Amino acid sequence: MVLGLLFLSMTLNFGFLLMAMDRLRNEVADLALLDDLTGVANRRHLLQRLVEECARSERSNEPFSLLVIDLDGFKAVNDTHGHAAGDACLQHFTLMAQTRLRPGDMLARTGGDEFCVVLPSSTLREAAAIARRVLEVCRQDAVNCTGIDIPIAISIGVAQWDRGVGQFPDRLIAHADHALYAAKKNGKNDFAIHDPAPPLMPDPIGPGEALRKFA
Repeated sequence: MVLGLLFLSMTLNFGFLLMAMDRLRNEVADLALLDDLTGVANRRHLLQRLVEECARSERSNEPFSLLVIDLDGFKAVNDTHGHAAGDACLQHFTLMAQTRLRPGDMLARTGGDEFCVVLPSSTLREAAAIARRVLEVCRQDAVNCTGIDIPIAISIGVAQWDRGVGQFPDRLIAHADHALYAAKKNGKNDFAIHDPAPPLMPDPIGPGEALRKFA
């Protein structure tokens, strides 16, 4: 009986050990997909999600959209106030942006002061509305800054999945990046969307005219 109880105890302990190891393995896997500083998804997680959304849209022909966000003048913040202040700005922006996103939207930090937001089942117009909300919360926060507070300004590029993107998320990222460049070129602290429609007349200026500013 004693041997039986001892064997049962060892079996239970081994089972608890396996459960603890499995839980630890899952926690490590989750951490590998999160940004250390802000706690949101990292670039690896973003790319995984974009592959999934592209495949889903290919099957259903239902669009989704992507925001690419860049903090304006972030290098100057680091140079003037130090990297600790820059890190605090990134964390503060993350908290502000999350208050304007919907359940199911995914905010990711892709490196430095660059972020992306995956907006499932969203048209370009819906994505533009969300971009405007994120932009406005940052603008309002900047207005309320006092003393040593550092105002945060952002530029946003907006793009929507289409058949031309297919199952290649890098194409969608490139579209949103082009829109981001247009927002920067138009004075920053604003957003612009990528217009997939080709121009009716030959464009003597270049691909920049394929970007249509909405705000």
